[in-house]
Amino acid sequence: MTTLTHAVFRVSGEASQLEAFDARLKLLFAEHGIGDEVDEQHAPGALHYDLKVAGGIPFPPFALASVDFPGLVVRVEWVDLVSGVRGAAMIARGALTDQKIENVAAAGAGYQVAIRTNADGSLALALAVIRAARDECRGYMLTGEQDALFRMTRDSVGGVIELVTTEGAAEWSRAWRVPPDGEPQYRALEPARPISEADFRELEKLAQDFVAQWIWLGNGPREEIAIEAERYARLGYAVSDANLRSAAMHRIGGGADAGAGGICYSRLDPEIAWVEDVISRCWPNSGNE
Repeated sequence: MTTLTHAVFRVSGEASQLEAFDARLKLLFAEHGIGDEVDEQHAPGALHYDLKVAGGIPFPPFALASVDFPGLVVRVEWVDLVSGVRGAAMIARGALTDQKIENVAAAGAGYQVAIRTNADGSLALALAVIRAARDECRGYMLTGEQDALFRMTRDSVGGVIELVTTEGAAEWSRAWRVPPDGEPQYRALEPARPISEADFRELEKLAQDFVAQWIWLGNGPREEIAIEAERYARLGYAVSDANLRSAAMHRIGGGADAGAGGICYSRLDPEIAWVEDVISRCWPNSGNE
């Protein structure tokens, strides 16, 4: 059965070789039919390729390119968005090494959820939140069209909130400062801030768990989304890139406010309810849109 895989490839090494590697990889992408599903987030000294593809992990283009550039190191992390299996490996001189694969643990433990849908059933905002400290939360968020990891802190004295998010790559690249009684102030983080490996793994696992329990992807293989698509058609709902599972709709039924404007459901503790409000005011807009 065809699966949908989210894979992030990171290439590091000599800057002059990175440029040539990228040019060679573009040709290999064309040869292997990999196109619009690639989101590139490059930085000085490193190349980042974020892919969501059907049919497995796109190792071949990167392996072939690495043969021509043996001095570069290619690292990849991936998630099978259907089964929840994730893995990591390194590619050097065309060979796959240091491969690690693990099953994602059962979802639901250790995080809190908030869901909002529009009147047409499309996903307005979905949050999976971990409370890391008294005034710090981390998590995963998505709409019907895009997703991101986030970290949010609140100054215990002045009440100023800072939200930082990813945009494709495993790094904090966008930021909002939210005064207690003012409008959010947006800025792009230049340079972007790397996410520590431990934090990234924790948040990636959170995202995998959350998607497995709550979300189905509109571009998934037909045989895997047939039931969900049929139910959405029957309800007259719009199908987006990401959608709330019909089983999740049924599960939250009694705990959701379902009016003409859609579903509004939250299981956030009162102490962190402000997280949903801040994100809805800031993300995904930059404040200039």
